[in-house]
Amino acid sequence: MCVLPFDARKTFPACRRLRQRTEFELALRADCFSNKWFSVYIRKNESGYSRLGIIVSKRSMPKAVSRNFAKRLIRNIFRIHFSAEAPVDLVVRARRQFDSENSAEGRKALIELFQSVRT
Repeated sequence: MCVLPFDARKTFPACRRLRQRTEFELALRADCFSNKWFSVYIRKNESGYSRLGIIVSKRSMPKAVSRNFAKRLIRNIFRIHFSAEAPVDLVVRARRQFDSENSAEGRKALIELFQSVRT
């Protein structure tokens, strides 16, 4: 069971992460929403809360700094803009180079995708 208390440090608990390969594979076969920055795959789950999986490949972002920046930003947007009570698995796949110079455009694109997923 996952406990979801409010945490002042804004941590991202392990129970809200997709970790196993089978969980990713099931989510990647589900519905997909995409734009030029991201693809978001969504699948209902039985856990009772939302979980996030992130795919950022070396091919799309060769530098580890930009991959880590993208993952932090995706987790932060998910934590803020997606309800924990929604029983879904989300997998976000980054499709383009994403760094601090174009983060505002990418952030806006991901927020729009999350809003379209919720409806």
